Amino acid sequence: MSHWTHVIGTLRVSPMGRTQPEKRYILETVLEHLPLVTGSEGDMEIHINVGGGAGSSCSCDEFDMRTDKGKDWYGNRSRKGWFDMEEDYLLTVVGNLRDREFDETYREFQKWLTRLAKRVVVDQICVKIYAEYGKEIIISDANPYADMWESPSWGDPEIEPNWCEYLMWKRWKDTPLPLELVYKYYDYKDADDEYERRMKLK
Repeated sequence: MSHWTHVIGTLRVSPMGRTQPEKRYILETVLEHLPLVTGSEGDMEIHINVGGGAGSSCSCDEFDMRTDKGKDWYGNRSRKGWFDMEEDYLLTVVGNLRDREFDETYREFQKWLTRLAKRVVVDQICVKIYAEYGKEIIISDANPYADMWESPSWGDPEIEPNWCEYLMWKRWKDTPLPLELVYKYYDYKDADDEYERRMKLK
C-alpha cells in the first residue's frame, strides 16, 4: 500500500526588482533553482499570483525616465502617468506526494523554504504538511524565514551578494542605464572602451 503526504498553503514573498516584469522574472528564476519537494507520481507544485493592488508608485521608471510630466533624464518629453509596482507575490504550494513519509516531506519542504527565504523576503506563511495516518504540522510563523533573507550588497565589498543580484543589470557609472544601452545610444568614450573590452573577453 502506498504512503502519501500532502502539502498545501500560501506564502507571501517580496522579490528584488525595479519593475513588475523584473520582479516576476527574478521570482520565477529563484523558484526554478530550488530543491524539489518530491513524490513518486509528481512533485510539489508552486503557483504564482501578484499580491493585489499597487505596493508602490513612482514618477520615474527603471531608467529614471519621468512618467508623470516634464522631461526625462535625456531631455526628451516624457509619457504621462505613474509607474505602479506591486511589491508582493502570493505563492500557493500544493503537493499530493506518493510514496513519501511525513518526516521525509517535512525535511524536503524545509530545505525548499530555507533556500527560498535566503533569496526573496518571506514575510507571511501558512502551510500545512500532513500524512494520511494523522501526523501533521502547520507552519505559520514567518519570522525565522524573514530573518534568513540575505541583503543585497549593492556595491558594498563587506557584504556577499544576494543570489538574485546577477539577474539585475548594473548601472553604468553616473547614468541610469546599463553599459550596453550607453554604448548603443551615446558617445561616451569610457563606455565604448569598456564594452569593447568585455566583448574581447568572450
